[in-house]
Formats: sequence, structure tokens, C-alpha cells
Amino acid sequence: MAFGCSLSDINLFLNTAPDKVIDIIVDGAANTDATLAPEWSNWDNKQFNTSDNNKSYYHTLLQKQAFTDLANNGFRERLALFWSNHFVVEFRDVNQPAYLYQYYNLIQANCLGNFKTFVSEIGLAPAMLRYLNGFQNKKNSPNENYARELYELFTLGEGNGYTQEDITETARALTGYNRSTTYLGVIEFNENTYDSSSKTIFGRKGKWGYQDVIDILFEEKKDLIADFIATKMYRYFVSPVVDSAVVSAMADTFKESEFELIPMLKQLFKSEHFFAATNNNVLIKSPIDLMVGLHHSLSFEYQESVDLENNFKNKCRDMGQEIFSPVDVAGWQGDHDWINSETLPKRWEFADYLLIKYWQKDKIQFQTFIKALVGSEEKNLRVIVTKLKDFMFCHYEIKEEELTDAINIFKGEVPENYFEDRTWSLDDNTVPMQVYDLMRFFVTLPEFQLK
Repeated sequence: MAFGCSLSDINLFLNTAPDKVIDIIVDGAANTDATLAPEWSNWDNKQFNTSDNNKSYYHTLLQKQAFTDLANNGFRERLALFWSNHFVVEFRDVNQPAYLYQYYNLIQANCLGNFKTFVSEIGLAPAMLRYLNGFQNKKNSPNENYARELYELFTLGEGNGYTQEDITETARALTGYNRSTTYLGVIEFNENTYDSSSKTIFGRKGKWGYQDVIDILFEEKKDLIADFIATKMYRYFVSPVVDSAVVSAMADTFKESEFELIPMLKQLFKSEHFFAATNNNVLIKSPIDLMVGLHHSLSFEYQESVDLENNFKNKCRDMGQEIFSPVDVAGWQGDHDWINSETLPKRWEFADYLLIKYWQKDKIQFQTFIKALVGSEEKNLRVIVTKLKDFMFCHYEIKEEELTDAINIFKGEVPENYFEDRTWSLDDNTVPMQVYDLMRFFVTLPEFQLK
């Protein structure tokens, strides 16, 4: 549900019933405070231009903060990442760091709330008004961009339940949000640019405005909305191959709760289907999954001189996932799109990079970790290697030849007779390197790319 699971997480929930664990995780995420506003969170363009840094500096600050949140806040930030790839903006197109922060803050506040409220608020976010041209949408020159994506990408799905006429009429109803007293400052409603004449949306005629559009959409198309969002959630958390019965039940719960997200998500996570073995190793980790998941799972220390968040930002970008900048308005499609001849070697390299940084900081933490994982008295190499495999991977049956290779790598330079006569133990000074080498081997296996 989050990004990896540390040993402390496992120990915390070891004796807790699964449905109770789900409640703790989801409710805890819902009650997590949003990221504190930086001093520049409400600056306009002039204030950024007269500051000591360029806009790129502030964008980078927010991207790095997002990676800090991803590593620390678990499930809430996984949902924030999901929604930032649903209600897409691209920060370079927005080109206003305060707008980007406000957008991020809005996503954090709504990612486990009411979806109708979420849709209503995101459309008026300055970043969205700028990215999808709502700011240019005026009665004398309506812009259909946001109206189209509201239906196609945000609520209904492409070509599903709307017509071009609905888009045209909706665009007229969404006019007016283009008053700003300072350039790239607060955006307000302007009565003079709003089209107050009659429009017909989904067969309903009236002098509709912004909130009317949202109300009509959720009244007339509730079945389509519920199915669209439930399907997308299922594909994100479970499998690219949709189980229609499970999704249908999720959609029913979503509608019955008046589009509250928590009941639908809890229903999914508490189901036997969610834990079924057939749903293991069917999703390819995103670059952020790969890097943040490994980091959170191990919870190892690194040198203070290492700007880990900046490295996360840059390396995930190089693997195809720059935070706050999906590939286009439709977002990252994920799964097989993450893997190609260019990105796969980088995924090996960057996972290895993390292990190297941990090693450079403190070799002993590898030994401390394995003793905590398997028990300090364990000497059976097969048990040790298998338990580490089970910790680092979503459950799968490792091939016997791969297990043999892993055991041989773990043995390293330790003489064979030390294992045969049982003089070797996890207290030996060779163990940090043995664990380090084994982890470096594991992150190269194909199954490490899966979840």
C-alpha cells in the first residue's frame, strides 16, 4: 500500500489482524498533516523574480520536499502520487512555484476525502487553470481544454458518456476564472468574462456556472464516474488485468458513500482478492516505487553530505518519472512503459547506487539488519538467503539455480569449511560484506522490478 515495508513496520503490526492494520494505515494517512507552506507559497511572479533565486530553485525545493514526504508518509503520499498522475499538471508549463505548492497541498488534503469535492477544488487550482487554459476561458473566446479533460481524463474516460456538444457547453459554463491583480498571483472570478447565458449539459438546460457543472456531472453520470475511478484504483493497487466483479463492488460502495474514497479503498484492501497470490508480481514498479521503496524498506543511514532527495529526483527523472511532470496530460501510463533497453540498466544502476551510499556510511548496519531479520543465532545459509529474499521481494518462488547463485554470493570469500564445521556466524566481521553483496545481487533479478 505504501512504499516498501521496513522491519519496524513489520514488527509493529506482526500481531495485529489484517483488517485492523488496514484501518490503522488508511485512517493514519487521512489524519496526516499536509506539508507545511513555505514562505513563498503565495508569492506572485514579481516576488519570485525579485528574490535571490530563480524559479527553478523553488521548483527543485518542492520536488525534494515531495521525496521527503514519499519516504516518510507512506500511504498518504502514494495516493498523492496517484492523484498527481490523474489530475495532471506539468510544472514547467505552469512555471509558477507557488501555484505548484498550492496544487500539491490541495492533493494532499483531498487524496482520501470526497472525490466530488476533489474534482470541484482541483478545477479552480491556479496551477490547473493555467495548465489547461481555464485562465484563458472567457465568454467571447471560450477555451474547451479543461472541459474536455474534465470528462475524458478526470471523471468519465475517453469517449464515455459525453459528446462534443457537452464539452462546448461545459466550457461556456466554466468561463470567468481569469481575474488576477498581479501577474501569476491569486486568480479570482470575473463576472465580466463569465458567460451567463443558457447552456445545455447532459440534456439539462440552464444558466449553468462552475459548480453547476460539477453537480450535474455527479448527478447524471454517477455510474460512469464510479466505475472509471474504481477501475483506475484497481489497476494502480492490484493488477493491470481488471476483475470486473471486484471493481463493480468497489464502484457500488463508492456511489453509496456519495463518492467518499476511504470506504471504497478499505473494501478493496480488506478483501481476500487483494491478498490473493495471483495478484503478486503483476505490476512493474515505477522508478519512485523502486527507489523510495528500497530506501524505506531498509531504513539505512547514509552520509550527511549526500543530498538523497535531490538524487531521488534526478535518478527517477532519468528513469522516466520526474515528479510533478508526467509525460503529458494523460499521465504516465506505467507498467510495461517503465521498462525499456535504456531504463532497465539505469534501474539496476540506481538501486545499486543506494546500497553503495549505505555502505559508505556504515558497513555494520548491513550486519545489524540481517541479524534482526533472521535471528542472530541463525547459521543455515539457505534460511538466511531465503528470508532476505522474502523481505526484499513480493512473494515468489525463486528458481533453484538462482537460489544456489545467491547462496554462493553470500558465501563470498569465506572458506567453505567455516560453514561446514559451523564456526562461521552472523557475528563474524565478514558478514557486512556478505549481506551487501547479496543485496546487490538481488536488485539485479527481474523479479525485483515487480510488486
